Amino acid sequence: MRARSPALLAAALIVVAASVFPARSRAAPLAGAALPRVSFVAPPGGSILVHGTYPRFHSRCKRPVQPVLHARFAGTIEVGKAQDGSLFIIGALPFEDYLKGIAEVPRTWPVEALKAQVVAARSYALAHVRYGDPTGRALGYQLCATNACQVYLGLGVANGPYGDRWVQAVDATAGQVLLYQGLPADTLYFSTSNGHTVSNSQVFGTSPLPYLRPVAERDDGASPTSHWLVRIPFADVAVFLRAAGAWGRPAVTGVRQSRANVVVSGPGASRTLSLESFRNDMNFWSHCEEPDRYPPANSLNGASLPQTVPSTWVRVTSAGGAAVLSGRGWGHGVGMVQWGAEGKAARGLSYSDILSYYYGGLRPQPYAEPPDIRVGIASGLSSVTIAGAGVTVSRASAGPGPWVVMGGASLAVGRGVAPPTYIAAGELTAPGRAAAGRTFRAVLSLPQLSVAQLVLRGSSGDGDITVSPSTTYQAGSTTIQARVPPGTTGGTYTIEAVVTNGIDIVRTTPRQMRVAGPAATSAPPSVEPSTPVPSTTRAAPTRTSSGSGWGVVLTVLAVIAALLLAAAVGVRYLRRVRP
Repeated sequence: MRARSPALLAAALIVVAASVFPARSRAAPLAGAALPRVSFVAPPGGSILVHGTYPRFHSRCKRPVQPVLHARFAGTIEVGKAQDGSLFIIGALPFEDYLKGIAEVPRTWPVEALKAQVVAARSYALAHVRYGDPTGRALGYQLCATNACQVYLGLGVANGPYGDRWVQAVDATAGQVLLYQGLPADTLYFSTSNGHTVSNSQVFGTSPLPYLRPVAERDDGASPTSHWLVRIPFADVAVFLRAAGAWGRPAVTGVRQSRANVVVSGPGASRTLSLESFRNDMNFWSHCEEPDRYPPANSLNGASLPQTVPSTWVRVTSAGGAAVLSGRGWGHGVGMVQWGAEGKAARGLSYSDILSYYYGGLRPQPYAEPPDIRVGIASGLSSVTIAGAGVTVSRASAGPGPWVVMGGASLAVGRGVAPPTYIAAGELTAPGRAAAGRTFRAVLSLPQLSVAQLVLRGSSGDGDITVSPSTTYQAGSTTIQARVPPGTTGGTYTIEAVVTNGIDIVRTTPRQMRVAGPAATSAPPSVEPSTPVPSTTRAAPTRTSSGSGWGVVLTVLAVIAALLLAAAVGVRYLRRVRP
């Protein structure tokens, strides 16, 4: 797997894969068809909101977090029952739509860095769907959605803040893959280096691959974990090691490094731990025992750290009654450095050059990817609630949604309640009057980073009339310039902001707005040329601009005048030719 960007997954634990799998020429067959399951299908352009709960667990941690699945997806969602009675979720969708839901780097990064990440993610996915994993084969999916593979969050990415930039990067590189010996390369990547990358054979013990060889890294200095410094008081070290079963009752009075080991000492006691074990104990038990203080801030730059000890590229000493850990980087060290790609893009390198640098000269090539992919979204659930407008269910007896799916002895589908919402809509201030074809300004106050757009809603229930584009807004107050479409019928509407984080969709409190319709587009046939058309005349709804009505009137008047002139000339001509 790859390490995540600290900006995305600050609390994620690093889990290094056991090996880099060799490419296989044929896909491993998927099983799981015999397991009971029910399918939910989103309409074209629609989505499915999935809310899953896990069994309650007991933890000795001071503030344990009960996991919850809350996400929105396109395509088809399958909910199945495993042999132990728990539920699993599989998403089936077009392959390129899957890529649009990948959450591996900040979407505000330079576009060339985003493109490099897209091609790496596409290549990685295509390499791994050929053989899958034991759980995937048992349940019937090709690739997992967690950081054991690459993180897939669905529409929370594509429709979330700055998701349009990521979608554009996916579209701009459609079908482009890094190939090795004619097949997609296993393009590993990670967050931040210690000044260079390392070979796959050194980290995973597998046969060396020519595109996963060490390279120097000098462009990831913007990463919060490029250099880091952490102080852990001896008292805390003792608490965390005791919780891990690695230390007894004595106080800790010293911590020092001995090559790849850490030596912990106290009155009449000493314990030697591998550096990796010491790091794992500090990372897990620090957050468990002291969640308000760990992971700590980076003492060098004040940035929040993803883990108490981000990597084993570290020097351990003691000073002032504390263990002092000075280190670099975050991740396994193989393949593309994500923050390095960001730095290279910032200094002008193209995504093709970035990928070539990290992957042994490989550059993007066209490759026939599969039309669809099956993604293992979650497993071990106790219940799953499904909601969404226009969603259809494979069990006709299930009735209308929302639906709740339960496991146990059998797979049951029944009527559920709407899932909870985890964002707030904020407040909208807008003028009470507007006009078709005219702009106006409104103020939207949001409590969180969101995507929002302004819409008008009429009393007839014909749907929303969009008056501002869907845009990412920071938390706080923002002035939005909106425009009523030119053909909007005059009348009384309500104006609202539709706010989303890509998962939940909420609306602000409706505000009444009186809209003046468009100007007239034609003059009544019975009007005499000499009769002026009042300026207050309004035509029926039209798609023309509001200033076009008078142009039509003047044209009609000109034609009538020309006809009268022609008639007069004709009379004079007849008088002249009369015998």
